[in-house]
Amino acid sequence: MLFGLFGCQEIDISQMSPEEREAVTSLAWLKNADATKDADTAIKRGDHRLIAMATRSPTLPGVPVESSSKAKSVCGIRYLEGSTDAVVSDLHLKLLQEAQKYAEQFNHIMLKRCMNRSK
Repeated sequence: MLFGLFGCQEIDISQMSPEEREAVTSLAWLKNADATKDADTAIKRGDHRLIAMATRSPTLPGVPVESSSKAKSVCGIRYLEGSTDAVVSDLHLKLLQEAQKYAEQFNHIMLKRCMNRSK
């Protein structure tokens, strides 16, 4: 089974272990992800939550460490689908890095909007 990711590159998941297949397919949403558009859509719905990476010590990509506590309490958080710190392959690592970039862009937009609305 093939699915496209990273533009026109296709990934053959039929040759992957079940663990890697699950990890990679959990990040398939990245193919059509647009952090700016997704942040705008969330804002229009009244959802100002920031994206946290679901790791042993959850992080808020793109949010300065000194602001993270206040940002969490004012904006709220949700965990990014497919995020983890249990990397199962090189491909999975690349996808997690892309997810991290997406979260940074999303949070950069959302943090400004959320903190401005709380003033």
